[in-house]
Order: sequence, then structure tokens, then C-alpha cells
Amino acid sequence: MTRVLLLSTYEMGHQPLGLASPAAVLRAAGHEVECADLAIESPSLDAVRRAELVGISMPMHTAARIALRVAEHVRRAAPDVRIVAYGLYAGPLHDELVGRGLVDATAGGEYEPALVAMADALALDGTAALTSVVAFPRGAMPRPDRRGLPALERYAQIRRADGLHLAGYVEATRGCAHTCTHCPITPVYGGRLRLVEREHVLADIDAQVTLGARHITFGDPDFLNAAPHSLSVLEEARRRHPALSFDVTAKVEHLVEHESLLPTLHELGVLFITSAFESLDDRVLRRLAKGHTHLDIERALDATEAAGLTVRPTWMAFTPWTTVEGFVELLEFIEQRGLVHHVQAVQFALRLLLPPGSALLPLLEAEGTLGAFDGEALSYRWTHPDARVDALQACIASIVEAAASQHDHAGDPEDEVHLFGRIKAAALEALDGTPPVVEVAPQPRGVVPGLTESWFC
Repeated sequence: MTRVLLLSTYEMGHQPLGLASPAAVLRAAGHEVECADLAIESPSLDAVRRAELVGISMPMHTAARIALRVAEHVRRAAPDVRIVAYGLYAGPLHDELVGRGLVDATAGGEYEPALVAMADALALDGTAALTSVVAFPRGAMPRPDRRGLPALERYAQIRRADGLHLAGYVEATRGCAHTCTHCPITPVYGGRLRLVEREHVLADIDAQVTLGARHITFGDPDFLNAAPHSLSVLEEARRRHPALSFDVTAKVEHLVEHESLLPTLHELGVLFITSAFESLDDRVLRRLAKGHTHLDIERALDATEAAGLTVRPTWMAFTPWTTVEGFVELLEFIEQRGLVHHVQAVQFALRLLLPPGSALLPLLEAEGTLGAFDGEALSYRWTHPDARVDALQACIASIVEAAASQHDHAGDPEDEVHLFGRIKAAALEALDGTPPVVEVAPQPRGVVPGLTESWFC
């Protein structure tokens, strides 16, 4: 038996599946597991020193950046403990993490069996070397084990027309059948998709309902990648828990392709769909290999609206191919389509990330815009050929950060419109150099369903 401490740094405001899933597999293999979500709590120094293996979850960019500091703290507190980074970002960052001595090994892809193998090796020989793995084994795994995790009350909640409610989180699939060039899933999964066992997903939903959840987020990269499987899970979850609501993520091309399924999603309790619109510029969309066009975005919005579904678009606002004119067009589109309350302000400041292995690196190098790797930001730098674009991105980021430091705009319609107006004014000034007087067109009234967490990467 190996004493394992699993640490999560951030999972977009939900109770970490990146702790619950490996905890289940490790416990089933006979190992002793403690978990701590550092976004909510801190493990005791005794827990760190007691552990023989510390696993740090890196499911996303923000989590990976925080994990760098966590690994340093763990190494100082317990110099002899073995540290492994696991999750989506761990594999691509292997050279950075292991090379700097922050961790002993990384586990990417379907990382749970790799963690078990490492714990097994240490149980047999406490001096065994850990081998980094990016693997995609097949076979069933136990359902997530959420024992010992902070209560759902401490995480993001769902905002519905009838108020705030506790929210849970599951994944019916892992990986993605698509290979968008900017997506961190692409270098790891390369178009692979794994279905999570239906009964395990349903059992995890049941467990979270028992813990108080009245809403479930399906965090699959794309819920409609395997529509029959995912819909089967959703239908049964709704049958078991008729009062549950849901949200899912789906590509624009799937919203267009599966337009006939959208009314069914609404009937089964889906409140909103998160969709990576990314850009209105077809030239940018082609470089990102999104598989949709500006016209498809319009079609998807029309189809979801007709089905009674809310869409919460996400945007890659600043890329090496963004123009100031295009950014202004984006804001005008959001305003005219009545989407101001559907887009969290942080979306307007997002700058393209280029982690190691990004499919975009050769293109940017060929175009002469690629810079050096930033070990703190965990991304390659890039500069825009038009200095106005980089300056505008920095300006928008400062506006959004200042607003966030004052108070939370999410769910406050007047504040959201005011903040949007400030962003629009900055964009128009960057366009023609004249500080404008800005008015925002009236937006539809009513509660836009969404989670009380605005970060996505």
C-alpha cells in the first residue's frame, strides 16, 4: 500500500473530478488516498509529509500555472516525497516540469491507470523510479469517489429563474473526435474519444444529487461527439431525477448538424449550451480548424433559440490574426444579437495560448510572430503585426480585471451592460483614436441561466 495525497488547484469552480476519479481507482487498488482542493482548502503539513506519492492535477492552463508553485511548496516541505503531475496539461509540459525538477514524472491521457502503476511500484520498492506516461488504455474504471472532498455548497452554483442552486459535474466522454488547432486536447488525444461507462456516470450523478445537487454540468469537451451515448445518459438522469437541470458544451458544427436534437435537449432539462464560437472572422476560424463559419454561428443561434435553449458563447478574442475592426465587429454582433448577458466579460480579454505541442506553433513560426516559451505563463509568446491589437488586448484585460476586483458583475444586468460599454468604448477608440460616447442597445430582460463562475481555461 502506498500513501497517496491528491491535490487539485482549480477546476473552474466545480468539485474536482480530477480528484474523485483517480481517488476511486487508487482506493480500488488498495492504496490509501487523501484529497485536497487547494481552491477551497489546504492540506496539513503532516498530510504532505505523510504521503509517499503526491499527485497534482493539471486539467487546464490556470490549474497548471498554479500547480508550478504547489509543486515547489511540496518539494520544500517534503524533499523525499515523489511528485507526479497528471491530467491534460501534464503530458505536454513534461519537459518543463521534470526538467526543472518540479515533479518526478507526468501522467497524461487516461492517467488513472498510470497513477495506480506508480503507486504499485512504490508499494513494492520505495526507491523505484517513476516513468512518465501518456496512455489510452481501454477498460472499465470505478465510478468517481467523492469522499473527503469539500461540500458542494463551497463551489459554483447554477443561476436559474427560480434562484441559485447547488451544481454537480460529470463527464460522459473524454477526449474529442475533433482536432481544433488551438485546443489543448488536440496534442494529447489527437482525435481520440473515450466513452465513460454509462452506469458510472449515472451513479456519480445520483451521488451528487444525494449531496444536494439540483443541476449537473456535463463537462465533456463536446457533448454531441457521441450523441447516442450522451443522450442515453441524459435521458436516464432526467428519468431518475425529474427536477434536475443540466448544461452541456457543443461545437457550432454539431449544433447545426444535430439541429433536430435541440428540442429534445430542452425537453430533458438542458438550460444552456456552452459553445466555442471563437471568432466571426472566417479566416481566423479556418486557422483554428473550427469546422464552422460565421454563417454557421448565425444558424446555430437561430436553431437553439427556436428550441428554447440558451447559448453561452466563448470567444478567442485575440489571436495573431485578429484585427481591431474585427474585434469591434464582434462586439457589435454580440450587442445586436442580444448576447451581452450571455458572455462573461473575461471572454473579451482572452489571448491565444500556445502551450508546448500546440498545433499552431509551426504556423506562427512560419509567419514570424512566434516568440520564446514563457515558463511562468506556460505558453509561447506571440506578437501581433499590428501593435494596436496587442495594446487593445492589454487595455481590455485591465478593464476586466479592475471590474472583477471591485465586485462580481455576473448576474447583475446593469453592471454587465456598463462593463460591456466600457469595453466597446476602448475598442472604438483603438479603431479611430477618438474617445467615443457609447450607448449599448437594450438587451433582452430575464435571467440568463449560467454558473456563478466565469473562467474557462
